[in-house]
Amino acid sequence: MWRSRWLPGSVALGLVLAATQEVDAVPSFSRQTGMTCNQCHVSFGGPVPNFTFTGKKFRMNGYRMPFVADKLEAGEPGAPDGKRLSIPLIPYLSFRYQSVFASQSKAPGAEEAGPITSNPTNRLAIFPGGALGDNFGLWIELYLTPDGTPNRDWGFGAFSFDEYDLRLVKITDNSTLGLSFSNQSIREISGFGPWPTIGSNLTRGGFGGWSHPNRGNFFAYGWFADRLLATIGASPGEDNLDWDERNYQGQLAYALLNSDENEAWVNVMAQFGNDGIPIITNTTPATNRTWTYRDIADGISALRTGTNANKPYMYSDVGDYFRVEPEVRYGFIDRGPHSMEVMARLVFANETYADNAEAKQSAFGTAVRYMFDRTWGGDLMLFRNNSFTYTDPSGAEHDIKTSPSWTAYLKYQPAMNFILNLSFGNVGQTLLQSPGAPTVQLQKGWSWSLSSDILF
Repeated sequence: MWRSRWLPGSVALGLVLAATQEVDAVPSFSRQTGMTCNQCHVSFGGPVPNFTFTGKKFRMNGYRMPFVADKLEAGEPGAPDGKRLSIPLIPYLSFRYQSVFASQSKAPGAEEAGPITSNPTNRLAIFPGGALGDNFGLWIELYLTPDGTPNRDWGFGAFSFDEYDLRLVKITDNSTLGLSFSNQSIREISGFGPWPTIGSNLTRGGFGGWSHPNRGNFFAYGWFADRLLATIGASPGEDNLDWDERNYQGQLAYALLNSDENEAWVNVMAQFGNDGIPIITNTTPATNRTWTYRDIADGISALRTGTNANKPYMYSDVGDYFRVEPEVRYGFIDRGPHSMEVMARLVFANETYADNAEAKQSAFGTAVRYMFDRTWGGDLMLFRNNSFTYTDPSGAEHDIKTSPSWTAYLKYQPAMNFILNLSFGNVGQTLLQSPGAPTVQLQKGWSWSLSSDILF
């Protein structure tokens, strides 16, 4: 059993490690700025990038350094100092290729693990973006993902416009003021996401490069004296693009230490409104680019009455909700051979529904990312619910019992734009514990994968 599970991954990892050599990275932001990828990230992947102090400031400055990059300028639109044409000397374009050499999982309660599978075309991505003139910046993520049809060649049937962020910034000697129109959450807009990928209710429904929902957030922010970051934002309801229903977001963060060599933050983010994806409903994409909805724990729909009986809670069922996530972070880069970021986060959520039901959640997560000599390293991420309850329309309170989740990543980065990643984690269950019912027993499962992540 041990051989069938681990031998293919061990052989593949051994072969790729035998080809070690030093190579520099060439993604578009490195080409634009002349800096290495390492200046803005401890690691760009395995599974997702994190941002150093410089990386956060780069994003908040509209994808530019404080100075203006060289560019070609010509023509005038009428004003004496106007610029009709402003084109960067280096194209703002990068490509990302992600492959899975081998992966396997064992479902909770299953007697045997599933087969080992491989996917050479897990995700292909195109990243246009960068500074536009002196005051605008743009970031876009486009993904080509397999359409999921079995026994068929990989096709271009699933093309995802995953991320869009257009910014207008005004940069002074000691502050940056900005406006953003984006489908990213408040976590990503400031560089406090997407790492770590542990439980968060501020970003709901993302899956495999598909953004759901494709909402348009308007943000206004200020970055003051390299210490204080304040952001407010609003977006239409999460099941539509109009403003009949709306949600609001806010962030306040303070840098206790504000350099790449010593970075520490206290950060609080919040979201509230009346049209969110319910925290007791999971969303799953189908191959035809639609979304299906199901209870986070079997049995919730059965507690509903009337015309909504046996139906999962949807956007239209949400009354008022709020979600608050305070966190602390500390990190540094290139302290000798060591680079690291560590964080701890609390999650609080409360929402009411049109049928007088209610859901409450309190959770904790922590993560660490470490790299030695920018070549060897890994991630460890842990998340658990302290309490998670659903009060049904009759007033009875039910516990939503979940397994603590953890995932470990081992990374080998032979080049700054190339990561080989071995991951292992648990696959847990979420079950409903009703009053007076026999105690439910959570089953355990696991999954692992060996994959690559390449940027050009």
